[in-house]
Amino acid sequence: MNIIRNKEAIRLLYDSILNPKQFEKLPILISDIYTNSVGAKGVAAFKKPIAELATAFPDAQWKIEDIIAEDNKVIVKQIFTGTHQLPFQNIIPTHKTISVNGIATYIFKNEKIVFSEIETDRFSFLQQLEALPIPPKPADPNILFLIDKFFIPKSSVAEFKERMAYNRVFIKNLSGFISDKVLESYDDSGNLTIITVAEWENRKRLNEAKLAVQKEYKRTGFNPKDFYARLNIKMERGQYQTFQE
Repeated sequence: MNIIRNKEAIRLLYDSILNPKQFEKLPILISDIYTNSVGAKGVAAFKKPIAELATAFPDAQWKIEDIIAEDNKVIVKQIFTGTHQLPFQNIIPTHKTISVNGIATYIFKNEKIVFSEIETDRFSFLQQLEALPIPPKPADPNILFLIDKFFIPKSSVAEFKERMAYNRVFIKNLSGFISDKVLESYDDSGNLTIITVAEWENRKRLNEAKLAVQKEYKRTGFNPKDFYARLNIKMERGQYQTFQE
């Protein structure tokens, strides 16, 4: 049956011509009357875009995921993979290995391909080559930010920073911790205002972290209330979530 022969021809195209880069064998399967989706004709029209890919991505491979055949038409679900080693369509080499899904349609006549059209996820292709920015992930509404603001007299700055460094190391090892940041501002007298921002996965993890910190304070004999009073440090605390558009 033509359907079976056409599917076998497509496997031959991928396995014996495209993937091993033996493009000189294309006339075996590509008709002299071949026409592509933009009207270019002949074996050279079929070869041109494939050869350009193979040049820029020397390890290029086209993997068949599925084949559907009906009458004289064969549709191939494929995955293109390759490492970008040379310029491609004005994109300088990124040396990144990419993987892009695509759908190829082939039309046969007299057991040769007379038309083909390939639809690829070009957006993903360009993103993987960093030719397009990757859209940011939507903000997670569960993430919480614990924000503390401290006013520290000049005479207490060194001791406060030492304690803060200890605390930052401790919380970074707790489950649910994502990141932290410290902002500072000195006034003309050398007094320091510090804002710390700790990011947590969710409220449960933050509450667990607070308990763990209290337990650590008890273990080490540290009393934050006495510490702030002795050093004349003023503290404000707030708990925030990402603004949802």
